[in-house]
Amino acid sequence: MTARPTVLLCDDSRALRMLAASQLEESGFQVAGEARNGLEASELYATLKPDLVLLDLVMPECDGRRALAAILQADPDARVVILSSLGAQNDIEECLKMGARSYLQKPIDPEAMERVLRDALA
Repeated sequence: MTARPTVLLCDDSRALRMLAASQLEESGFQVAGEARNGLEASELYATLKPDLVLLDLVMPECDGRRALAAILQADPDARVVILSSLGAQNDIEECLKMGARSYLQKPIDPEAMERVLRDALA
């Protein structure tokens, strides 16, 4: 049996983390950890070394853009998928230029999430 891909889930909304974690588990992924802000995300990435990071853009203390930069500086091969609300197209484009693999719009569609994350692993 092949190990399930691990995901670090980072969003300041506890409700979104709970929903996304459930959807990830149903899609065959394993949630390696959860972070409430970008600082926690970069620290947990270094500790957990997940296969993927699902990273919100707008968070307190350290936003997704800064967390993305820190994660990619520590591991240039990190697979990060940005999670954002509508209206953040410029921020998404900047993150893709920085090295994010893809992005997902909120609210999260389970089929789209699975497809985007599997593509990011390929």
